[in-house]
Amino acid sequence: MKLKELKLWLSKLSDEELEKELLYNSMDYGISGPVSEINKSEDNLYYVGDEPVLLHTKDELKQRGYSENQISRLDVEIPQGCYYIELSNEYSILQRFAD
Repeated sequence: MKLKELKLWLSKLSDEELEKELLYNSMDYGISGPVSEINKSEDNLYYVGDEPVLLHTKDELKQRGYSENQISRLDVEIPQGCYYIELSNEYSILQRFAD
């Protein structure tokens, strides 16, 4: 969905509907909850297999010891300038500290 399509859809909602909480549901991971913020990526963001899932900039990957060649082979998960929502819930946040 493009942002302009979202804007058009939102413009059709009543003021009452716009006051409702925006929720997400991830069928793949069995989590749901409120959307607390929408982020804009200032850099390309990469995923390298971290648990919990974390996204990293190119500079962060270099600091972690990745070479330019290794980084060039990674998929860009969130391109620079894109808006994204991070999905998490209380259970997944607590899991981070339990391990």
